[in-house]
Amino acid sequence: MFVTEELRDNLTVSVMSFVPTLDDDGKPIVCRAENPNVTTLVMETTWTISVVYPPVVRLRLGSSLAAGDIKEGDDVYFECHVRANPPARKLSWLHDDRPLAHNASARVFHSNQSLVLQKVTRHSSGRYACSALNAEGETVSNELHFRVKYSPSCRTGGVSVVGAARGESVVIVCEVDADPPAAVFKWKFNNSGETIDVAADRYTSNGSASSLKYTPVADLDYGTLSCSASNEVGSQLAPCVFQMVVAGKPHAPRNCTLWNQTTDSVEVSCVAGFDGGLPQKFLLEVYSADGDSTAPRINLTSEEPVWTVRGLEWDVRFRLSAVAFNSKGRSAPARLDDVLFRDPEKRTGNDYSKLHRL
Repeated sequence: MFVTEELRDNLTVSVMSFVPTLDDDGKPIVCRAENPNVTTLVMETTWTISVVYPPVVRLRLGSSLAAGDIKEGDDVYFECHVRANPPARKLSWLHDDRPLAHNASARVFHSNQSLVLQKVTRHSSGRYACSALNAEGETVSNELHFRVKYSPSCRTGGVSVVGAARGESVVIVCEVDADPPAAVFKWKFNNSGETIDVAADRYTSNGSASSLKYTPVADLDYGTLSCSASNEVGSQLAPCVFQMVVAGKPHAPRNCTLWNQTTDSVEVSCVAGFDGGLPQKFLLEVYSADGDSTAPRINLTSEEPVWTVRGLEWDVRFRLSAVAFNSKGRSAPARLDDVLFRDPEKRTGNDYSKLHRL
């Protein structure tokens, strides 16, 4: 701050120069003149200074909430404290750098300078910020890292099928999502309506996963295994379920035929055999009939035993092999030898062979 005074005959001019800060906004500036020879004579003038500046923004979790104790299903709110001149004309909210709009169906509400989240879920966790805009600019607040604790739930949904032959040992891994990590796991086995607790020394647990080594030796050892976990928030609502089945390699596809030949493709269709008790897929391999190479020229994998083969030359002989496979291995092949693809305009109905299982 600098103050200068200039005397002009009976006139005194005082000039004050300073750079205001936002803390000076709304404060009075007083110019006061006194004559030391006349102590009772005083003159003064007052101005209120207005300092314009972009918003100053600060985000806080609601004062009644404990940041380390938010659980799924809780209602929470954030407070966006804004100081601005001119006043902010727009207030926005961000979640993980993406705009967070008012959405009643998602239980997200904007209320004055507050954000209300009702019945938060684990997906509500993340980084939150607010931003304010006025004529001087836009300012984004500090980021607030928000954590929602939740009880364990299965990492993969549905029933997992686990195949094992009698006397074969398999390791079954039960994985859960939880915050904080799961503290206790429990396993159970059910067969014909009887539920048995699995002894704790038969499985190991580490944070988000528990592993059970299981060896079926008789028919009664096949059934349903389930595991559930708990943490400080609570216990798992629905267990992770594993269906133990007698398993082996799948049977070969059957009744395979060639059909729907076009100028550049032909379709191969089979009927699936027994899957061996496990999910199966199908593989078609195409070899040159007159070559010695054991490597297929084309291999196609599909969820169903239906394939569209493209790029085969006309009047060249091929052999085709169709197999099913699962986690236990491959089936015997269903094979078609000496297949000749002809120009569709020239071929006859006898140009296709039929596939036979070896």
